[in-house]
Amino acid sequence: MLYALCRLLPQRQRIVCISRQSDSAPVDFQLIKDYCERRDPPWGVVILAKQLRNPATYLIEMIRQVYYIATSRAVVLDSYCIAIGLLHDRIRVPIIQIWHSLGNMKRFGYTAFGAEEGHSEATARLMHMHEGYDAIATSSLSFANEFAAAFNAEPAKLFEAPLPRVDLLLDETHRNRQREAIHTAYPQLRGRETIVYCPTFRKQPAANEAEATAALIDAVDFDRFNFVYKPHPVSKQVIDDPRVVTIPSGQFDALFVADVIISDYSTVIYEAGLLDIPVYLYAYDWATYREKRGLTIDFENDVPALFTDDPGAIMKAIEDKDFDAEAYRVFENANVTLPENASCTETICEAIIRAVMSCRENP
Repeated sequence: MLYALCRLLPQRQRIVCISRQSDSAPVDFQLIKDYCERRDPPWGVVILAKQLRNPATYLIEMIRQVYYIATSRAVVLDSYCIAIGLLHDRIRVPIIQIWHSLGNMKRFGYTAFGAEEGHSEATARLMHMHEGYDAIATSSLSFANEFAAAFNAEPAKLFEAPLPRVDLLLDETHRNRQREAIHTAYPQLRGRETIVYCPTFRKQPAANEAEATAALIDAVDFDRFNFVYKPHPVSKQVIDDPRVVTIPSGQFDALFVADVIISDYSTVIYEAGLLDIPVYLYAYDWATYREKRGLTIDFENDVPALFTDDPGAIMKAIEDKDFDAEAYRVFENANVTLPENASCTETICEAIIRAVMSCRENP
């Protein structure tokens, strides 16, 4: 009823971008907004970003979402949106899903039913999860079938376009500017190489999380290295150790100050590849994680990086600079296909606008 009422209002030359990933505008949406507003002719862009912490208060946000969905020319998502799911086939403008992570790694959506880290199939179908999309961006068509299955969509709806933030990772001037800004904010990081630790988000922390994290930190030679913790945007893990510098998501991206990255099962390893930073995988809970979370790659054999639960082995490899950059580049290229004649931001934005024009021609 609310959507029907809002449809009576004038429709604007505007795109609405909706995210549940954070309470601040995701950088991908900021880049879409900057491009579209500079375009000739320009397009307005409204960004609605809010995490779902309290269902009662989130209802107010959903009312805002419905208003903008009804009065905009297109909707862009980077995650599941409840309002879109509930309205699905009633929405009369194109809906473009760009997802929030690079590459192919974990099962999600419809391919994660039954896994502890996935959603309930009954709830997903009740909420019409990922229904109604007109186009879905993927960083590479090499895994189109797996990606389409996660959204329960036809592969034909997929188009190849890495996330806009890839442009920033490839921009040397931006990288240097961000690195200097981080050094200014955290001057203790100057003078030594910096290891950035980026663990993935776990719905339920591993039983040995605290012990494993402490062992990793204790293995670091702090006379030679800084150790920076980059928490996942929705993670509640806190590292309370005075030797560790925590740089949360927000104003800075800790990847820009990294000389080495330690991760586990996070798609941040693809961003590291774009930055040409050596990657080491700390798999302290591999035995349980692979059971809880369905995966689409074999970390032990597919990723050309050290994969171990031994923090001492990781630090020795880092100190010896034991990393096969060429093999990692091949792995990276299989998961992130860069556009040849345009930026990633332009590729996604023009795909959105083409979807709007096609919708106008075929009402």
